[in-house]
Amino acid sequence: MQYANLPTDPAADERPLAAGVVGASGYAGQELVRILAGHPRMRAAVLQARSDGFEPIGAEGLAGCDVVFLALPHGESRALGEELLERGAQVVDLGSDFRVDGWTYGLPELHRDAVRVARAVANPGCYATAAILGVAPLAAAGLVDGPVHLDGKSGVTGAGRTPSEKTHLPEIHGGITPYAVTGHRHLGEIEQELGRLAGSARPATFVPHLLPTSRGLLVTAHVRLVQPLDQADLDDLYAARYADEPFVRFGGLPAPQRLAGSNACWINAWADERTGTVLVEAALDNLVKGAAGQAIQNANIMLGVEETAGLTAQGLWP
Repeated sequence: MQYANLPTDPAADERPLAAGVVGASGYAGQELVRILAGHPRMRAAVLQARSDGFEPIGAEGLAGCDVVFLALPHGESRALGEELLERGAQVVDLGSDFRVDGWTYGLPELHRDAVRVARAVANPGCYATAAILGVAPLAAAGLVDGPVHLDGKSGVTGAGRTPSEKTHLPEIHGGITPYAVTGHRHLGEIEQELGRLAGSARPATFVPHLLPTSRGLLVTAHVRLVQPLDQADLDDLYAARYADEPFVRFGGLPAPQRLAGSNACWINAWADERTGTVLVEAALDNLVKGAAGQAIQNANIMLGVEETAGLTAQGLWP
């Protein structure tokens, strides 16, 4: 299904940019549409959703889009994504199909230059975004010793819109539930990126948990160091790494509930000199910086638009 939604009287110096959203009825797809509605240059020109009763439009129906966002369930983007590339489209995939040893990994804080010249970008997973940004300064400095141990907690929108027993209200209300204790799909991309930063393999363990909330995500990282680091040096390391990043906030006590609707990742790190470890907390909105917001951040870079365009909203609190 197509919806004409482009300005008819564009500014003289900048043409409007057309975006296609495949999977527009899902949580990430709806978030894409919401953010695009306030974007100064980009508009949702073509929307396709399973729930509208139509067959998928395929690559032909997306012709003319400056960028196509694939917000499909994990494992369902590959065929369409490859066809779109063959037809010359620029694509951002929000699923997991191309993240590991595939398309350009779209974490701008690490790969901005590569994203700028890419035609196809794999948007990172929500947990992976928080985990990688949280540990990146330590990995890049060669300070990580042994496996990184990660604990994640996320609202149920991270599981997608399709109902299941584990996301049913009576099953999760008032509690917290671990799932995918080994082999979570985000683990591969976390190890890939930490290994790239460190210059050699960096294994990790990761245990995610489901919270009885709609959105919001918090990752705790336990990182053993190869050499002691006091708090002042640790603060300097993180502050220097993220000083110029518009969507990384450093310091305080990261709280996902304060980031709802924001494209920020909020990080802080504490040196535990007694055990020779660093404890890192990283929070974000799993539907924005963890999905749709980061996808638009990537598209902005790919299309030569100001990186922060459409993404300047502050978190809703309270």
